[in-house]
Amino acid sequence: MRIGYLDCVGGVSGDMFVGALLDAGWPEAALRRSVAWLGREIAELRIETRQTSGFRGQGIVVVPSAAASGHPSLADLVARLAQAPLEPAVREASTKVFRRLAEAEARAHGKPLDAVRFHEVGAVDSLVDVVAACCGVRELGLERLHVSPVPLGSGRVKAAHGSLPLPAPATAILLEGAPVRWTEVDGERCTPTGAALVTALGTWSPPPPMTLTRVGCGAGTFSFADVPNLVRLFVGDAPPPGGGAERPGAAAGLDDAPMWGWGSAPGEVCPGRWNRVAVLCTQIDDATPEEIGWLAERLRGGPALDVLVESVQMKKSRIGFHLTLIARLADEEALMAELLRHSPTLGVRRRVEWRRELERAPGSVATPYGAIEIKLARRGEDWVAEPEYESCRQVAEQAGVGLREVMRAAARAIQAAREAGTLGRL
Repeated sequence: MRIGYLDCVGGVSGDMFVGALLDAGWPEAALRRSVAWLGREIAELRIETRQTSGFRGQGIVVVPSAAASGHPSLADLVARLAQAPLEPAVREASTKVFRRLAEAEARAHGKPLDAVRFHEVGAVDSLVDVVAACCGVRELGLERLHVSPVPLGSGRVKAAHGSLPLPAPATAILLEGAPVRWTEVDGERCTPTGAALVTALGTWSPPPPMTLTRVGCGAGTFSFADVPNLVRLFVGDAPPPGGGAERPGAAAGLDDAPMWGWGSAPGEVCPGRWNRVAVLCTQIDDATPEEIGWLAERLRGGPALDVLVESVQMKKSRIGFHLTLIARLADEEALMAELLRHSPTLGVRRRVEWRRELERAPGSVATPYGAIEIKLARRGEDWVAEPEYESCRQVAEQAGVGLREVMRAAARAIQAAREAGTLGRL
């Protein structure tokens, strides 16, 4: 299981959270794609490398345009998110974050929920922070996010409602039930958006055991005298239940299954990790090839890890199709519902299998035609990379050049990164 640990060293805000995700390997192109639906409401979106107390970290700056909306209600934001081209899980998480914010503001001001209007947390920059954070957590593959105690500053901060004590009233309400630590140095350590994100997406715990693969640092714009204004995201793989190497198939009594669950066995060239996946299968003999092709593309556009279609001969010598879907356990119900809803099949078989996976990471390379997303995998001590087809296709269409030329440009950029020794850090 891929997990993350968010270490709130100096505090946490929306732009710091997103900066940590970017520094941990979430591509800039993916960030921009996640909020492209806001269109001309964003005058500028830039990524900053910031220094705080001698340490570096990343953050984002969003400059709203004159077309940006004013002070929306929760219903306004929920309606916008419902219409946005987002994955259902990202839309659900983003809605949850804004709902928590609205409930905290309603309680702080003694208003009904539908009377709350977002000021500091309702503008385009907060929409970018929330949607990007939810999308980044999902696209980095973090199945669980652990969060450290949150530092709370002192003093006062200027807001739409005047001078507020720190932590801000809504922040304090959002952090009820959370472990916190007090600081005597003035300054806002945790913003309402930061509090809503960590309480909606994370769970409180000490640093969990993991095989660490990446550390990303998000930095704020203010400097404090006591600690660096950083939030660190540790990304890694959790050990199997009970510690040590888990035997694939042990739960089913398969004692002759391989012993090597995490890391490498003696003599293995490519260490990896074991993950359980759901395998869904069905046969269909009363659909046309066009209908099966449409269904397969629809399933590939969802959370399925892979979709396979085979031609088979069925009863009464009819030619049919055998569909196999591979999915994460958390996604199997949604995919099974898609199969049953959009195909004529009367039933779907399901089994759980172990899958050995190489360490993988997202990345991107710069080409004369634009940034190209790539997929990285570690084989032994080396990283290998391939350009993502969809990214190449989109760039080729936008640049008005052939797909082959864009893929060659991406291959040249990958080779240059390999020769420079930076391939695993793209």
